[in-house]
Amino acid sequence: MKKNVFFTFLALVAMTAQAQTENPRGVYKLTSLIDKEGVTIQAPFDQYKICTDSVTLMFSTQGGNFSLGKNDTQVFNYTGKEPDAHDATATRIFDSNAEHFTLKWWSTYQNHLYFPHNDWCTEFYESGKYSVHAKAILDALMSPNAFHPQNPFIGTWRFLGMMDELRDVKKQLSALRKDVEEGMDIGNLIFTHSYAIMYSKGSRGGSIEYAAYNGKKKIMMGDVQHQKVHEHTFIWLSKDCFAIEVHLDGYRTDYQIWERVPDSTPLFNRIASQYVVH
Repeated sequence: MKKNVFFTFLALVAMTAQAQTENPRGVYKLTSLIDKEGVTIQAPFDQYKICTDSVTLMFSTQGGNFSLGKNDTQVFNYTGKEPDAHDATATRIFDSNAEHFTLKWWSTYQNHLYFPHNDWCTEFYESGKYSVHAKAILDALMSPNAFHPQNPFIGTWRFLGMMDELRDVKKQLSALRKDVEEGMDIGNLIFTHSYAIMYSKGSRGGSIEYAAYNGKKKIMMGDVQHQKVHEHTFIWLSKDCFAIEVHLDGYRTDYQIWERVPDSTPLFNRIASQYVVH
């Protein structure tokens, strides 16, 4: 019996060791780091690493704004804690599995509040942890494009352009779509049941606002940080296309033209594909 217990113990040890050498995959939140004084502190940023087989992206929020882009040159695969034999300052990934991983990277920042100069920075990440706004944004970006029979706003929309009047807009939709499809796709808007998430391709990020629907022509949208609420008027050009009134200079009205993204592909997939090296 003791022999069986001993071998069972060895098997558990082996399984535990192996479980700490997995490639991190999924969304991990920065929970703590070792600062330039060598002290472990709670994460000073609402920051996340999104680890996939083809690219690693960094997501962060600050107030009602967020950023999403490629800050790391390599896919995050387990490396072990020991230095790379060919590159003494190569990034290290270790103590990694589906629940957590440790990131050790060489910092060249000067006079940074937390990061050392010409020394290692160690960051600790955990999965399944989110701030409220980060969870809302990532859920919207990563979920399949939604449709709702009672609320036509729900879903993902792409920006087609600005118009100073709507009289001939339907005739110009084809030209606007062509510009977007030829690489001028600059923005998306996702409406969920509670939020409006704006993503700008040019700025590699966007914003989140509260959204309350007033029928099918008006939405009350509020700043999640300062609780400022504004009413926006929508004019439906078709069931999959609307114009948002934009009031300029106190007297002039222009229109943002938005069209529903027709397929169910999550917006995150489209964003991530921009950074994948083929």
